[in-house]
Amino acid sequence: MYQRFINTALVAALAVTMAGCGTKAIKPTERKPAKLVNIQTPVAVLTQVSSIRLDQGRSGFSRRNTNLRKDVIDLQIAPLADGMIAASRSGIVSGYMGESIAWQYNAEDVITGGVGIDDQGSVAVIGTRSGKLIALDARTGAARWVVELASSSLAPALISGDKVIVITNSGTIFGLDINSGATVWQYATQVPNTSVRGMAKPLALDARTVLIGGADGRIHALDTMTGAPVWTRRVGLAMGSGEIDQLRDIDGTPTVVDHYLYAASYSGQLAGFDMTTGRTMFVSELSSTKKLTTLADAVIGSSTDGDVVAFNRMTGEKLWENHDLKYRGLTNPVTIGTYIAVGDADGVVHILNHQGQIISRANTKGALTNLTVINNRLYAQSADGVVTVWQF
Repeated sequence: MYQRFINTALVAALAVTMAGCGTKAIKPTERKPAKLVNIQTPVAVLTQVSSIRLDQGRSGFSRRNTNLRKDVIDLQIAPLADGMIAASRSGIVSGYMGESIAWQYNAEDVITGGVGIDDQGSVAVIGTRSGKLIALDARTGAARWVVELASSSLAPALISGDKVIVITNSGTIFGLDINSGATVWQYATQVPNTSVRGMAKPLALDARTVLIGGADGRIHALDTMTGAPVWTRRVGLAMGSGEIDQLRDIDGTPTVVDHYLYAASYSGQLAGFDMTTGRTMFVSELSSTKKLTTLADAVIGSSTDGDVVAFNRMTGEKLWENHDLKYRGLTNPVTIGTYIAVGDADGVVHILNHQGQIISRANTKGALTNLTVINNRLYAQSADGVVTVWQF
């Protein structure tokens, strides 16, 4: 299936360009990133633990190589008890013990999805631009198996029990045997001809259920053993007849707290569901391609325009919004203790308090696409191949 992808940074410009039918050219509105304002009395929240520049291989990664930049959306580290596994865009996967490299594996292809890892820290999975899915021994880096799928994935695979679950560009979800890589099941979602470039990592709801956010604006719950659909919930809605107006992707992994489910779509809907009753609790307005986070009674998201917005997670009522980071290309927000952290395209991590005020910042090198919190540590991998770890 041929599918066209649109980068979120270009959507607004395209919308203006496509709308005009007259003879006069219409220039898209220039959206300059907001300038950062000095914090008068910064609060110390993060302490940097390490900063590692990933090995790019002999060929290296050139800043001028735009093909690599376009192919990789969101590479994430996989944590180990005594280290981590990280993949560089140019194809090198490295296992670290502390800050020392324990092993390396060369995928000999651009890595577009990874790193997925099982709960035991024994198997790591990466995906490449050509559609290969590669399982590695997490302790030695030795390849366990390599399979070729019909298209590539732009998100880390989920390992749930004895299944490796991955969603591909074509909208097909595969359940593979963790020991051999053999396809056990596959499930096809309906995808539009054009979608926002990005993809949500599958989320294990429980031992038998996986949640998938799709380009069709729906959350699909599948049986992890068979791939059979359990239920679906619509979040994103087409807002018009044009291609841009039809974009309704859910590119942020759904967020689950207790028996409540939250997700946001590109088309501007943030929905909260009560999974015990199946009812929709609320639908609020937020255009986002990122995963949400929760803090106390709030569910918090970063918008495609660079706003950070908090809603009551029972009613959907807007609690506060911060516009200080407008058009800075924000990552997903994450909860760190009693604070919220969000990264941007300049490599800055901004810390907000529970009222939405920026009270601290930390810096790394290169544009950030994702923040991950594990055991009181904040992890960020930049587009320039730098992995930074902070303690909070």
